[in-house]
Amino acid sequence: MKSRYDHLPPGLLPIVLRRKAASAFFDVSESTFDKMVEQGIVPRPARIGSISVWFRPALVAAAAKMTGTELQYSAQAEMQDAPNEWDAIVKK
Repeated sequence: MKSRYDHLPPGLLPIVLRRKAASAFFDVSESTFDKMVEQGIVPRPARIGSISVWFRPALVAAAAKMTGTELQYSAQAEMQDAPNEWDAIVKK
């Protein structure tokens, strides 16, 4: 079965996640994830129309806080580390 993420270049993660993917991100059930949201352990979702989505970097920050890990996240660094799908085309 093809995922909607299959349309992204290899190595590029979606910037927002729906509930199912957000709970999988934490390796917990959706009901456990809902409890984490209620308890304020992870942020509440944003609404895009009728869809609830979680901003992936905010989930990373929540995971870092839960584990006591110092986070040095940079969107710019993430973009530099991601493979560029145009490289393969330019090299041809």
